[in-house]
Amino acid sequence: MEEKGMAQTDTSQTIEHLKRFLIIRLLAVMVFIFACEAIINLIVTRIMFPVFNILFGTEPIFTNQSAGENIILLLRMAGYLLLTGINILLPNGLAGIFSYISAGLWKNSNLLTGMSGTEQMLIFVVLFVFICLYLLPYMVGILYYSGIVVRKMEEVREYDRRQQEAFARKRNLLLSDITHDLKTPITTVAGYVQALNDGMVEDPEKQKQYLESIRKKSLEMSELITLLFNYVKLDSEGFDLKKERINITELVLQLVAGAYTDMEEAGMIPDIDIPEEADYAEIDKMQFSRAFTNLLTNAIKHNEAGTSIKISMKKKLSYLVIKVMDSGERIDLELAQQLFDPFVMGDESRNSRGGSGLGLSVSKKVIEMHGGNLTLEQPTEEGYTKAFCIKIKQVEEKPYEYE
Repeated sequence: MEEKGMAQTDTSQTIEHLKRFLIIRLLAVMVFIFACEAIINLIVTRIMFPVFNILFGTEPIFTNQSAGENIILLLRMAGYLLLTGINILLPNGLAGIFSYISAGLWKNSNLLTGMSGTEQMLIFVVLFVFICLYLLPYMVGILYYSGIVVRKMEEVREYDRRQQEAFARKRNLLLSDITHDLKTPITTVAGYVQALNDGMVEDPEKQKQYLESIRKKSLEMSELITLLFNYVKLDSEGFDLKKERINITELVLQLVAGAYTDMEEAGMIPDIDIPEEADYAEIDKMQFSRAFTNLLTNAIKHNEAGTSIKISMKKKLSYLVIKVMDSGERIDLELAQQLFDPFVMGDESRNSRGGSGLGLSVSKKVIEMHGGNLTLEQPTEEGYTKAFCIKIKQVEEKPYEYE
């Protein structure tokens, strides 16, 4: 269904937006961490480390190193002190092994040899504070970024929930409208058939009228079922357009010629403004023809006799813009905003004009599957009130061959 396709498109766009948002926030967090790390390293190396050396009467253990090098040094010192503490609790044999390992962790370990256990414990606490200070930006950054991810995921879940609810409402509305649009002609046909079968209509002319009504209603149902089939097929899995490089100028002229008689019979005044120069596009000929024909049929069915209809084709940068314009009544703004949704036309309009309310939905879906766009333009060129505009990518007559 188109709603499903639109929901999938919206979901894809949401995922892409989420990716961009999280990447940007991650970069911002990384910049924050690096900036804080540089500031902390400057404060620690210029102020705290010199004070540390003076208080404990040690040689200059710390110099102007990078934050990473200082962290490694701090970890080595902390590891040395930790192993020294464990060493006290071990038998002589194992103690010797741990002494050897701990001495290897820090080349200046001899500086602490003469210190008491309390002094070494104090140094261990100070080193632990230094390490935490260095790691603080990372912890803050991780917590902040985790909070962002959690909040965003909750927003996405809430958005998906609303999308699912909207899809369910549209699906139910669609089923309701389909039922209505099939039930009305079926009821009419059943009534006419019952009347003819019961011999209630004896006048031959009246019988012909009933039969003609049955024929028209049957065609309406057939058209609706065909549109429904195409409408569902476009979003079905495994459906792909069979694109080929086609002279779209010639194709549009052929389609307009096929509808020319219908325009004249409906009392329309056709005007064709298509250049003779051949233009090409990568399209599925059958699907594009159906989409464009829907626009022509729409212009004929939903306008009064005497309406001027103009079909034009122009180049705009690397695109072709095909317009089906008419001088009929403008479409109400509220209706125009939902015009390409299925069954947006009122029941009275659909019944009186014979439309199904699906033609424009199918057309828009087909054009978008071609990488183009179908829009309503109000007002449009002088002398016309509205136009349905197809914008589709133009291609060369033959693919460019590299030497």
